[in-house]
Amino acid sequence: MNTLKGPFKIVTKEMGMTFYINAGITLALFALYIFLSSQADGNEYLGLLFGPFYVIFLVYPFILFKSYNFILSFGGTRKQFIISTFISTLIFIIIGTVILNVLNIISEMTFQNGYMFHMADILADPNAAMYFWIDFLWLFILFGIGMFAQVINFNLGTLRTLSLGGILILASIAMYFFIDLTPLFEFFITDHLLFIHLLAFLSLVFLVLSYFMMRNAPLARGDRKIFHRAETN
Repeated sequence: MNTLKGPFKIVTKEMGMTFYINAGITLALFALYIFLSSQADGNEYLGLLFGPFYVIFLVYPFILFKSYNFILSFGGTRKQFIISTFISTLIFIIIGTVILNVLNIISEMTFQNGYMFHMADILADPNAAMYFWIDFLWLFILFGIGMFAQVINFNLGTLRTLSLGGILILASIAMYFFIDLTPLFEFFITDHLLFIHLLAFLSLVFLVLSYFMMRNAPLARGDRKIFHRAETN
């Protein structure tokens, strides 16, 4: 595989089936909300539509890594795998964002009563473009977090990853009990747009780190140092 064409097809196929199933679940959920809107009294909260897409992009990295050894076994490189992953994910993020926003527009025309919650509703006066942008950013953020976690797991192995996760959980619990997190929650609500852009920047950093980690990744998941100077594919 001297170009990205082969690795891109493999990664896209690995992600595609899960995406289509998830899209079907989202459409079924939307149909349920249409039915509930016909039974609702007034402007009642019906639920949220973005949940399945948000969850799947968080766990996508743990699914698509099945294609890693497949690509390498056909002469592909680690660099081709990670670049193909980023390009494929960007395409699916855009498609997912379009689906969510088209359904959101349809809901405004078809719902008899009730409404679906959208993350952009936190903003004071969101427009159609902002609804699209908020969905795009959240899908990007969740993928970046999931990708970084999976890359650490793949490079360091289960034991070190669980140890690191345990430390983070203990630190989070300590912060919850000993640090006043009220300003953070207020920042999330009152300056949601700034908050989400900061998270998006952090996810971008995670993806850049993931790229450099995977350039020297082992052939299989296991314990190893993340950065070293050994030459690999």
